[in-house]
Amino acid sequence: MVSTIFSGWDDLIVILVALVVLFGGTQLPKLARNTGEALREFRKSHSEAESASSAVSAPPAPAATPTTPALPTTAQAGGTGQGVAAPAAPDTVTLTQAQLDALVAERVAQTQAEGRKAGS
Repeated sequence: MVSTIFSGWDDLIVILVALVVLFGGTQLPKLARNTGEALREFRKSHSEAESASSAVSAPPAPAATPTTPALPTTAQAGGTGQGVAAPAAPDTVTLTQAQLDALVAERVAQTQAEGRKAGS
C-alpha cells in the first residue's frame, strides 16, 4: 500500500522534512506516541464491539426447566423415624423471554388497575 502512495524514497524524505518543519524535532516523538495510543485504543474498542455484537447475535441457550429435587424418605435417611429437613429453596429462577414478557405485562396491568381504583 505504501508503495502505491509513494513513488520513491524522495517523496518520503520530502514528507519527513515537512513534518519536522511543521511540528519541530521535539514534538515528533510526542505526536508519534499519541498516534500510537489512539490507534491502540481504537483497535481495543473495535475488538470489544465485535465481541459484544457476536455475543448478542449468538442464539440464546435453551432455558433449563427448574426441577424440584426429590426429598429422601425416613427409610432412605436411615430409618430412624425422624423427619428429614427440606433443602433450601433455590435463589435463582429460570424464565424464557416469553414468560418474562407475560409477567411484566401482567404486573403493568395490575398497577394500572390499582391506579384506576385509587383514582375513582
